[in-house]
Parts: sequence; C-alpha cells; structure tokens
Amino acid sequence: MKCLDCGTEMEHGSVEGIGQGGGHWYEFTSDEEKKKTGIKGFFTKKTISVASSVLDSPAWHCPHCKKILMWMNAKEP
Repeated sequence: MKCLDCGTEMEHGSVEGIGQGGGHWYEFTSDEEKKKTGIKGFFTKKTISVASSVLDSPAWHCPHCKKILMWMNAKEP
C-alpha cells in the first residue's frame, strides 16, 4: 500500500493495544463535523466510536513520513 501523504511503499503489520483499561475509547470525527462550533455544534456533532481493542488490527507504517494507517471496525449499529 502506498502512503497517502508521500506515496512511499508502506510496511504492513498490526497495531497492538498495550496498557489499555476501562474508561478508554476512541472516536472518529470527520473534518466537516469538526466545523460545527458553539453550543449547537456541541449537541449536533456526529462522531463514530472506534473499537477500543486494537489487537491484531491490520496496519501499515510509512518509514518516510513516520505515519501509521490502521484498518479498524467502527462501532455502528
């Protein structure tokens, strides 16, 4: 897979969650949703929960940009 930033071939691997406990979660917010501001934005901003366990999630590392791309399932109904 090519890096989305620089086009360098990325290394395939996986991400391992270490030291995660209760009370941890991750959310994805689109750039469009981040534009919502103020009290109305606070109550209407849509986020997507991401699985808190990333054990064996496929991932790619760009040795040039030092970026990691993870492929995870969203917690959506």
